[in-house]
Amino acid sequence: MNTSLRLALCAVILGSALVAQAAQGPYYTESISAQSGRKFMRGLTNVTTFWAEIPKEASRDWQNISPGIGLTVGAGRGTLKACQRFGVGIYEMVTFPWDTPACYQPTMYPETVMEDNYSWEAEKGYAKERWSKTKY
Repeated sequence: MNTSLRLALCAVILGSALVAQAAQGPYYTESISAQSGRKFMRGLTNVTTFWAEIPKEASRDWQNISPGIGLTVGAGRGTLKACQRFGVGIYEMVTFPWDTPACYQPTMYPETVMEDNYSWEAEKGYAKERWSKTKY
């Protein structure tokens, strides 16, 4: 029973991630029902994966600043972002039938914790330090 529950939870998380990444074609836009469904699934994804913000932020600060800062400040920042992501997820799940914010836009960026194409370095102001450590 425990194994089947875990498999079902993994299937829900995977399915929500796939629906949250729904494609939009070049000659058509998403329908209203697809946009509201995406908003609900984005909220569900944020509610189920909010905890991942803590190690993500700790790792980011560990790599970009120092291990001590990563463990303290990064973990604290991750905890705050995790609380914010959980609250936004609940909000989006409750308000998915309504067009708020306009055109079902995400309330928080990046939309889910799993997206890494968001420019965190520009937001935090240490892009130069990060790129200097990157080996190509």
